[in-house]
Amino acid sequence: MRDFQRLLTLTVVSTAALVLCASNALAGGVLPATARPHGWSLERITSATALFTTSGNQSAYYPAAPFQILYADPATTQVVAVGDGFLATASNRFTVRPGTEFFVPVWNADDSPPIVGTWPQTHYEGIPYFFAPSQVGGKDFVITIDGRRTPLGPAYLAGPVTTPPLLDGGGTHFITLGAFLTPLPPGTHTVSLAGGVFGSEVESTYSLAFLQQDLTYTVRVGR
Repeated sequence: MRDFQRLLTLTVVSTAALVLCASNALAGGVLPATARPHGWSLERITSATALFTTSGNQSAYYPAAPFQILYADPATTQVVAVGDGFLATASNRFTVRPGTEFFVPVWNADDSPPIVGTWPQTHYEGIPYFFAPSQVGGKDFVITIDGRRTPLGPAYLAGPVTTPPLLDGGGTHFITLGAFLTPLPPGTHTVSLAGGVFGSEVESTYSLAFLQQDLTYTVRVGR
């Protein structure tokens, strides 16, 4: 059961990615993978969020960063069997000031045991590790903001980065597929995440054909 709980941590807690045009970004959208808001890269925020994510999103490990991190409330998590796999759902609500930027971790992997497949030593190896059907087999990852969909591909994958011992089993390397978001206009917004892992190594490690997610965040931007 512990192994399956680790796989859920990877959930809740294409060769080129779609990049929104500047006009969409100004209205609140996904930044290009190469963006460095406040000087932060995807690799830096991946390092900063590793302990928070592997703690199960405990507030004591929430990192000091110039962004609001959108994350699932573990109390809302539900997992249902779908054929030979599982669908995990969760939600959370956030209230932020106008001008707040965001980071959204979409899926994570680490080298705490049991390790799925052959753990990569470099970022170059990390892309096929994460996306290839013979390994983790990640696919169909999408961030939807108020109905506007942005697929996330290999450009948005960061890591593996080296970390302190992780809180889900003592690994020291972490991978995150995620994106920075521009500020959202005043009002209430819905940010949802979808996607999953379907690789043969997921099945051999956890005896699951796949694991998908459907996460929904409500973000209220005050005036």
